[in-house]
Amino acid sequence: MTETLDALLSRRLLLVTGKGGTGKTRVAAALGVLAARRGVRAVVVELGDSDVLPELLPPARPQRRAERGREPQPVAENLFTLRLVPEEALLEYLELQLHVRTLARAIVGNAAFHRFLDAAPGWRELLTLGKLWHLSSLETRGGSPRWPLVVVDAPATGHGLSLLSVPSVVLDTVRMGPLRRNTDRVQALLTDASRTLVLPVTLPEELPVNETLELRVRVRELGVGLGPVLANGVEPALGLAEPERVLAALARVPRAGAPSPFADPDAVGAAARHRLARAALQRSFHDELALGLGEPPVELPWLAGGVDDRAGVEALADALSGALQ
Repeated sequence: MTETLDALLSRRLLLVTGKGGTGKTRVAAALGVLAARRGVRAVVVELGDSDVLPELLPPARPQRRAERGREPQPVAENLFTLRLVPEEALLEYLELQLHVRTLARAIVGNAAFHRFLDAAPGWRELLTLGKLWHLSSLETRGGSPRWPLVVVDAPATGHGLSLLSVPSVVLDTVRMGPLRRNTDRVQALLTDASRTLVLPVTLPEELPVNETLELRVRVRELGVGLGPVLANGVEPALGLAEPERVLAALARVPRAGAPSPFADPDAVGAAARHRLARAALQRSFHDELALGLGEPPVELPWLAGGVDDRAGVEALADALSGALQ
């Protein structure tokens, strides 16, 4: 295991974010798999209404209704998932504070209370962060962390920055009381780089690269620690020392008698040229990203088999482990 991977897995909270469509959910799932392989008990948290993790990391057993949105669901040894819903987190928080479940449910079910919440911007983000802090702070009876690593499939870049900025806004306006104390704890977790890191995921394309560079500036302004940038979907090398020479030789191969359409010299040549052109374009954006970061990003290859199930996540975890070397 590399020092970089060691450093990542020693954190308590990893927030994986990036432009929509960059594969951040898959990367979050792969990080959870890597942690579990190393014996680190990890929970991968999905936020909001999305429900992709059950397809990528199918549960080991059906989850009881009472556990949904509260208790992480087992996937494999040392690996759990959770879909965090702010409304459920609010109910759980009120139950902990009031110690009376029926009263908490009555408050949350009150129409006037809901109208009040709708008029209070940022409460969903604050409750989300509060639940993440709660997961990170839970301990076993022996005093060790119940969840040594929480990996969060955070919202896409813009909403992700809003999520991270909410505690500082609350701290600027609330001077005392339970809300101030709880927000202080959340902010302390977010701004402690020894416990929390943001991991930006990008693609070697113009818009994701520009957004990633802007994201890093904003995250630093918020005082939150930054981990390595993960460049996803990188075109694998063809492995040809002299590609033009090979393609020229391919062009001279007789067109008749190909064993299948996939072995037709024209089709093979066109596919090879497409990959070479795509790799060259990606390399230009990779260089732009490396220049802006001051260091090269961690490259994750495009996987022909896709990352749409547990096998795909395992393959991406293998690639991530190798890339961090």
